[in-house]
Amino acid sequence: MKNQTRLIIIAVLGLIVIILGVFFVKDRVSVPVEQQVSTDEPVNIVLDFYESWAAASRATSTDPYQEGLAKEPLLSKDLSDRLVDSQEQFENGVDPVLCQTTAPQVISSRVSYVLDDEAQILVLSRDEGLGGQSVATLTKYKDGWYISDIACSAGEFGAEREFSFEKDGYLLKSPELATEGNEGIYFIFAENGVFGSASPLFFSPESTCLDGEESVCNTGSFGEKAKAIVRGEMSESGINVKQVEFIEGPLSFE
Repeated sequence: MKNQTRLIIIAVLGLIVIILGVFFVKDRVSVPVEQQVSTDEPVNIVLDFYESWAAASRATSTDPYQEGLAKEPLLSKDLSDRLVDSQEQFENGVDPVLCQTTAPQVISSRVSYVLDDEAQILVLSRDEGLGGQSVATLTKYKDGWYISDIACSAGEFGAEREFSFEKDGYLLKSPELATEGNEGIYFIFAENGVFGSASPLFFSPESTCLDGEESVCNTGSFGEKAKAIVRGEMSESGINVKQVEFIEGPLSFE
């Protein structure tokens, strides 16, 4: 009888230990918070966030960090953490979201691309003298979008700065797609390892092409499709070409 009672006590104590252990672990293990998304259009999601950030940056009694915008639920955790860590940069006069040294009064956007699972929006200032540009990347999750990355171009700021661009991809020539200033030549490349971004190319008399030897580009000699590295400046309307280097090997998409 004593042995039976002892076994019952041991079993009860064991059960208590298990129950306490479950609560102990549950209390200390953080449950992952599901990423919040919006079903609005990517460009609207980006502009809503940027306009809120710009308004808080212009305010005299607050700023985006006091407003909690660095922890906006539509930002990815990695991006939110990075913005929080950039508060000192913001306080020193370089905005990590707007990519400006002064908060603009008016901002505009241009859609770089929208794929099934990723989109990219270029955000610019309409204020005279502000040349910084910001690139917002959105990722699709379930039925909506969230902002997964924000990048400034090369970390430079100034009135004369444009978006530095150097990527490999494909030159596509289609005369029927020609627009003002563009001969129907487009560059298809990858952003963040995802292929599918497309931008029109704008050539000038200073644009050079490197194919064994470097010379002024003769766009009339371009084929319908060619592998190339394009170097230039990203503007609101497309890529202003400085150099096209034709390549034969595989594309890196880095």
